[in-house]
Amino acid sequence: MKQRIWMLPDRSDFLRQRTRKIKAVGSQEERLQRDFLDTWDTVAAHGIAAPQIGWSLRGFIWKGEEMSEPEVIFNPKVLRARGELKDYDGCLSVPGYYCSTRRAEWIELTGLTAAGKPFRRKYEGFDARILQHEIDHLDGVLFIDRIDDVREGYTLDEVSSEDGGDTTLVHVPASDELIAFIERFRRPLPGHAIVW
Repeated sequence: MKQRIWMLPDRSDFLRQRTRKIKAVGSQEERLQRDFLDTWDTVAAHGIAAPQIGWSLRGFIWKGEEMSEPEVIFNPKVLRARGELKDYDGCLSVPGYYCSTRRAEWIELTGLTAAGKPFRRKYEGFDARILQHEIDHLDGVLFIDRIDDVREGYTLDEVSSEDGGDTTLVHVPASDELIAFIERFRRPLPGHAIVW
């Protein structure tokens, strides 16, 4: 069933909880998968983690750059990570605010497929960034916790060309009110080191 995305400030307590590891893919996990798929087409995102739709299970749906269809992953675990890449980040649970975060450039991941089959894969670049963002959700971490400087954040605004034709998105510095909101709900991680 299509689910609403839980956002700050509502249910911030739930979004900050660690999720439960699943023992096997059963009826509850199949229901979560249906919720993921029913919700996927209603949002513009690279991933949705279980806590964002009210589930406390260790799973998410995501779609990488070269994938034609989204994929559900359960019990993800980063085995190894290397490199560091600072790039933009945003989240459905913190709508309208974007900022750079530091994440590993390359990861090796284990987990279970939607069918419950174990896997071990390597990812890099933007795909690695998406996966780390979704895994953070499963540990009660939001991308705003990984920001070096909240004032570097921005919102997006549509600007029409002078002839009234095409529109483009431009970065607009975050307002003082938005920065104060982010600071209120942010739980900065110690330093900016990437530790798995």
